[in-house]
Amino acid sequence: MQAHPYCLAVAVHEGVLKRLLEEGDVGAYRDAHPWYVAADLLQDALEQEQRLYLLLATGSPLRLTHWAEITDIEVHSMATTRETRVRLGRTGAVSPLFEEAESVALAPSQWQLERERREGLRVRRVHLDASWLRPYAVCETPAFLLQAPAQAASRD
Repeated sequence: MQAHPYCLAVAVHEGVLKRLLEEGDVGAYRDAHPWYVAADLLQDALEQEQRLYLLLATGSPLRLTHWAEITDIEVHSMATTRETRVRLGRTGAVSPLFEEAESVALAPSQWQLERERREGLRVRRVHLDASWLRPYAVCETPAFLLQAPAQAASRD
């Protein structure tokens, strides 16, 4: 399976990251924000037989340190609250070239992509910064995950 062209990125506390990495291939991340669009993106990836990845950022300043394959996203609504549970599979360290948040581009709008394709506009991307990581950001999947994620599956 190849990687989906888009991925998700989120800021996590160092303790949460440590727990996720210790849990191995069945880790889960929870958020009080409903990840409806993320769930739709995962469904799209699964229908195309592609992998959807989550980039994990931690520290001060925030740096992308690890990636994880998303296996499921559940959004639960209870009365006036919502909760999202993201189940994670394989994990690995982010390539050192992509540790800076600015090395990853936010996903462009469909209108931007269509204008680039049909109107010959030059490619224009907005790069990730810490303000986009809460609750999560939809990004273009970095090259190191697009190329050979099966070989990149070493865990840290």
